[in-house]
Amino acid sequence: MLFSCFLQSCSELDKTKKDNINGFYADDGAYEIINYDGRSDVIKVDGAKTSWAVVMYSLAKYKGKMITIELTAEVKREGSAGNLLWQINDGQNYPLITSLNNAVAGVWHQMKGRIVITPSGNDFFVYLTNWENNAENTTYYVYNPTVNIIEGNPLIPDLSLLPLKSVYENHFLMGNIIDTTYLSGKYFDLLKHHFNIVTPGNNLKPDFLAPSTKGDAYQWTTAEEMVNKMISNNIAVHGHVLVWHEQTPSWMTVGTRTEVETTMKNYIAEVLTHFQGRVNSWDVVNEAIKDGLSSSDIASGWKNCVRTSANPWYDALGADYIELAFRAAREADPNINLYYNDYGLENTNKAEAVRIMIKDINDRYKNETSGTRNLIDGVGSQAHVNISLNINNVRESLNKLFSLGIEVSITELDVSTINNYDPGSGRDSVISEANENAQAKVYAELFKLYIENASQITRVTFWGMDDGNSWLSVGNPCLFDWRLTAKRAFFAVSNPDNFLP
Repeated sequence: MLFSCFLQSCSELDKTKKDNINGFYADDGAYEIINYDGRSDVIKVDGAKTSWAVVMYSLAKYKGKMITIELTAEVKREGSAGNLLWQINDGQNYPLITSLNNAVAGVWHQMKGRIVITPSGNDFFVYLTNWENNAENTTYYVYNPTVNIIEGNPLIPDLSLLPLKSVYENHFLMGNIIDTTYLSGKYFDLLKHHFNIVTPGNNLKPDFLAPSTKGDAYQWTTAEEMVNKMISNNIAVHGHVLVWHEQTPSWMTVGTRTEVETTMKNYIAEVLTHFQGRVNSWDVVNEAIKDGLSSSDIASGWKNCVRTSANPWYDALGADYIELAFRAAREADPNINLYYNDYGLENTNKAEAVRIMIKDINDRYKNETSGTRNLIDGVGSQAHVNISLNINNVRESLNKLFSLGIEVSITELDVSTINNYDPGSGRDSVISEANENAQAKVYAELFKLYIENASQITRVTFWGMDDGNSWLSVGNPCLFDWRLTAKRAFFAVSNPDNFLP
């Protein structure tokens, strides 16, 4: 998943500093080059001395040119664990090169990443930051940062391949995630060739749309560009997400129960009204059910299965926040399709908890309205899986969801070649032949199962086009490598039978 930081202009900073390392510099007054931790020439940025604790590398001379940026650095942060991100500042866009989530403090982290970009802004630079509250109080150390720039277009998608949307036109919609990277050039060419529905990964989330401070203006510009471009190219848009425990401005969940409920309703109404007729389905609530559920947990009732840790919506409204959100969405736009979306539904206990929750909410709503329309129209199974996947668990879990009689979609599919959760973009490497074959087999098993149940599946959406830009890039989880070349995984999706016994 990607993040955005709204930054002051690079022109306000000291770009002539002589004591830089490999061209990297920082905000004046908070920047030192020191010997530290057995290393010489370490950049220290003291967050207590500046309102913007970042290290930068200017790339202004490449404006208008397509370039590949390859970055490496060792980074260490003080204080508590937190996020570390290398990003690009390019006008209003902040594409991610590479990231580490919850990086342990006091430990050196090797970071490397790659991005292909055509900069358009006047103040164009690479920068290191974090994305969290009290970022200004964080101190960083950066050792041996390097940037390698390659001019020209390295992307070589094969647009003669039969489009995936054509392969599955009689089965279900084929989708992918988008961010600003995918709106132009070869990325967009590949996107519109293979897919007929998209999910903006970040730009329709509350921290991208809602005011950062209560009462300020909504931030529609980038989301508008995305949605309108997709529609003009006959690509449908699925909205993600209205209510989530992450990436939500803190003011939205502060106040009395009545105040928070009103804030939720007003936000949902504002967003659905703004995009009415252009975004025809939404993830209303995301990831509300906790992990590690036992049979006894489920027997105690679905409300006891709701995520409570680090969930400000639960803190303010209890488990009722889920139904309240769906009711607000139905009231704001009676015609739109409303989805509940969650990960880990390959675990049959979690799938059962989701099934019971949706059935309870829908049954009560239909009894109340004396109608047949459900409150929750669809359920999304994210399907972030790896090559150790047990396909029988997927089959059992999907059958639980099918029993609800509502739309079922696969919403964030990727197949990692590593078993541990290790997020971060731009960390892909050459995939071994054994891993590529194992990955192709899992994709083939999944799509054979999806084909068997095509009458009950509305869409299959991948969470990433290529390994380089994937949020799980270290596991090379996508159908295309960083140069947009089709992998064996692509051909397994195109024709599963060729990859199965």
